[in-house]
Amino acid sequence: MRMLVVVLICGGPVAASTPSAWDASEAAAVVACLKASDLDAAKVRGRPLVLDDSAGKTAVLVRGRWKPAHMKGARATMLCLYDRAGQTTAVTEARGWTAR
Repeated sequence: MRMLVVVLICGGPVAASTPSAWDASEAAAVVACLKASDLDAAKVRGRPLVLDDSAGKTAVLVRGRWKPAHMKGARATMLCLYDRAGQTTAVTEARGWTAR
């Protein structure tokens, strides 16, 4: 009887995100990270890495060219962490990082 109560309480349906919801979340991360990188001709390198829900972040590698004149359009690679809950970004230069 106790087992039945536990199953009835804990055994309810679990709502999971649909593939289209994951695609929309990934697209939001890409758009936000391209903007946050502040690079000319910015492009995403590789696929975004979606961390689990305990981290709540998506990592995006962005490549482009520096905007400041003194950088003379040198190439740059930026690592962007997109917070899915807060829809915010944190960006840092990622020298030497590559993705295909």
